[in-house]
Amino acid sequence: MAEIIINTKIKKNKISPLLYGVFFEDINYGGDGGLYAELVANRSFEYYDRNNITQKNKMCWEELIGTQFEISSEKPLNNIHTHYASISGPEGCGIRNSGFCNEGFAAETNKVFIFSCYARSEESTPLAAVISDISGNILGQFDFVCSAGEWQKYEFELIANKACKNAYLSVILPKGGNVDLEFISLFPQDTFKGRKNGMRRDIAEMIADLKPKFMRFPGGCIVEGRSFENMYNWKDTIDPVEERRTNWNRWQTEEYRNLGFDASDYYQSYGIGFYEYFQFCEDIGAKPVPVVNCGMTCQWHESLLVDMDKLSPFVNDVLDLIEFANGDKTSYWGSRRAEMGHPEPFGLEYIGIGNEQWGLEYFKRYEVFERIISEKYPNIKLITSAGWKDCGCEYDIAYDWMSKNKDKAYAVDEHFYKAPEWFLNNINRYDNFDRSLPKVFIGEWAAHTSSDIRKKKNNWYAALTEAAFLTGVEKNADHVVMSCYAPLLARMDHQQWQPNLIWFDNSNVFGTPSYYIQKLFSEHMGDYSIEALCSDNDLKISASIKQNKLILKIVNISPIDKEIIIRSDIALDSEYNITEISAMPEDENTMKNHNNVFPHVYTEALDGKYNIGAYTVSIIETDF
Repeated sequence: MAEIIINTKIKKNKISPLLYGVFFEDINYGGDGGLYAELVANRSFEYYDRNNITQKNKMCWEELIGTQFEISSEKPLNNIHTHYASISGPEGCGIRNSGFCNEGFAAETNKVFIFSCYARSEESTPLAAVISDISGNILGQFDFVCSAGEWQKYEFELIANKACKNAYLSVILPKGGNVDLEFISLFPQDTFKGRKNGMRRDIAEMIADLKPKFMRFPGGCIVEGRSFENMYNWKDTIDPVEERRTNWNRWQTEEYRNLGFDASDYYQSYGIGFYEYFQFCEDIGAKPVPVVNCGMTCQWHESLLVDMDKLSPFVNDVLDLIEFANGDKTSYWGSRRAEMGHPEPFGLEYIGIGNEQWGLEYFKRYEVFERIISEKYPNIKLITSAGWKDCGCEYDIAYDWMSKNKDKAYAVDEHFYKAPEWFLNNINRYDNFDRSLPKVFIGEWAAHTSSDIRKKKNNWYAALTEAAFLTGVEKNADHVVMSCYAPLLARMDHQQWQPNLIWFDNSNVFGTPSYYIQKLFSEHMGDYSIEALCSDNDLKISASIKQNKLILKIVNISPIDKEIIIRSDIALDSEYNITEISAMPEDENTMKNHNNVFPHVYTEALDGKYNIGAYTVSIIETDF
């Protein structure tokens, strides 16, 4: 019989209130084609070949029978979107959008969509927005007329009259003729929080249900880019959506197709821009933690460097970002935020300088950012990087730099994707970290069950070892102040990376076993940790106090049920609230069975004795 001894009077460490958050990056179609609720792919006909070899402006569009479909650029809508569709033909001609990943979108009976487009014609021309299935059966239609003259915007509700998992949008000319079309868009009306240009509600709700205390965004490797032109710049993302440039997504490249899924149609519309990120953080109660480019592209690939004497624009972009987020509405960038609909500041406190950067060249650039930003905004907490490893040369360089520059960063961003056994062996990783150094932000991490990406599973064993690791993190949460699993989202059968926290398709979304570990650990978090001793090494535990409540987390990593005696130095209430997840190591959640691995909640009078099943995570709460 195992014994757990709880000493409530021996306080260990304060637990950071920001310990559990989320990390969003547009990978696995998690942004365009995922969280972003836009249903039309290549809505502005601006997809392009990153190698400038072939024309891709028509990508995700096809002409209907008898249609003349050309890409034109004479007198475009604006200077950003310089291409548009010129359509001509007989009655019923038009173009159809294939949707993201060639899968269309989900329609439901009486579901309301918001259709919009810009159209131009030399004479009054009847048009129709049509929802149909793959065979052309009409599921919804709205007729309108394009007036003669210059570009005009048309917007209206389009209602589906039948359910269809793979529906498609077409714009047709019922009586034939000629028309120019640009920025064709379709959104579900019921976006998250009902926001215009908003998020897909079911996916956003899954994220919100994690109760994240912060959100790191927009990347990730997306921030770095693969070329100077491909770098992420937040200023490209805050103009009206019709004026935000299209950028190719670095996850479309061939080396990330090891799972066999084509991603040639993967681009960034910047429909989710920095305003939308800040607004989403506010909507889910998470502090924003933006990551900015530090003048370096991805060090895994081209590793291009902006010369030191040319860093000023990059640093100024960060200063402007702070003003955009926090500035008074009378300031230039604060007024831009107010014009977008948010006169009050967003309350930005944290910024990551660079993503997964390492080495002396990185710290030379970081120091420039830190000096200028800290001088103007001393209250902004800057996050530096330890690179992509949990140890080794690059990691040592980072910690050597921090030992000499202890006051130049609030925290250091550590990343590790490791085998489950690594997490079991590193539960005590942070026990002896030097508390005088910058705090730790575990910005990307996950247990990977194989070195072969095709065999990496979102199974219970991975989640179980992650839970065990988190018991050690919580004991050191005075120093490890933030953590977030990565990646957050993946579109089923179109991912470039796995495992992932949340999976989705056109009409469904589900959480993995790791999702429920993150959710439960976030929901059941104390204010400070206390001493808790266990006689059985198969049981990984942490204990904390929140007001007058004891929170005990137990992870049984063994294949054997365990009988436990719980002893405490103070009298505990005999009624315990228990949340458990128990499964076999290889068990997974799937699109057909979302809740194969799922928490169960019950109340029981334990009288100091508790039986925990094999391969089980249990969270016990009781008053004292």
